[in-house]
Amino acid sequence: MTFREQYERTLTVRTDAPSENVPAASYFAGVFYEQQKDCAEKIPAVLCGGSVKISEALTLSCTPLNCRMLLYTQEGGGELLLDGERHPLHPGTLLYLDRRELSFSLHSDQQPWRFITFSFGGGLFPVYESLISFDGFLLAQLDQHSSVLRNLKLLLSGETGASLPDKLRDAGLITAILTELFAEALDSHVPEIGQKKCAPYLRELKHYIDHHLERPLKLEDMERYCHMSKYRICHEFSAVFGMPPIRYLNKKRMEVAENLLLSTEKKVHEIALDIGCENTNHFIHLFKKEYGTTPQAYREAHHI
Repeated sequence: MTFREQYERTLTVRTDAPSENVPAASYFAGVFYEQQKDCAEKIPAVLCGGSVKISEALTLSCTPLNCRMLLYTQEGGGELLLDGERHPLHPGTLLYLDRRELSFSLHSDQQPWRFITFSFGGGLFPVYESLISFDGFLLAQLDQHSSVLRNLKLLLSGETGASLPDKLRDAGLITAILTELFAEALDSHVPEIGQKKCAPYLRELKHYIDHHLERPLKLEDMERYCHMSKYRICHEFSAVFGMPPIRYLNKKRMEVAENLLLSTEKKVHEIALDIGCENTNHFIHLFKKEYGTTPQAYREAHHI
């Protein structure tokens, strides 16, 4: 039995009200990918995926299927109904779910509900799932500049054929997505990092940096924010996160800049302003230090 046939057998579509426009079960899978026999089950591989839009209130009831699933909500919203509990899927929410033994439902409660979804198989996944307390699914809220979201969109723009280079590209993107996703989950589950206790103020400072990259931020500002000396802040932040806070800030800014270079047509000086660098030359210097080339050359070399 093909994966498409298995998928269709394990999905039931029910509308909240009578409707003549109920899509077939296969619609909610996106596109079914051709498989590469030489690496089947050896590397992560997309089985199906794509963009889905639900314009009416309906419920997708799913029984076990031999795959994992990602679902990222872009607009509207829905709910994951699992073991009698409801988990909201708001815009920006990424759901990772092991479908092998789970029966669950997805209900659209804010239409139109637009989401990106992928089902994939292969190795690797049990290793990641063993790192945290994993009960079959994981929910994460993604920032608009998240590398997970960027890689998810790159996966969406890929090819569905059986070409080995395309399969290797997909495997790399899936691995990158799961690495970042589970690293964040592990960070939130483990109270100690690198065997060093992470003081609450360090987590608060890191969270502030992560969510205010566009704002000017100096060590003196951190002193006022944390109510302690900048020397202690630098020492303790480095001990826990592997680098001083200003270097961490610049690294995160460059990651956002990389995303903007590859996903927008913004000019270099506009991107510099977006990430809080008023001096374009300083931005170019920081980017070259991080990626080994100028922003414009990087964009041209990675043009998709």
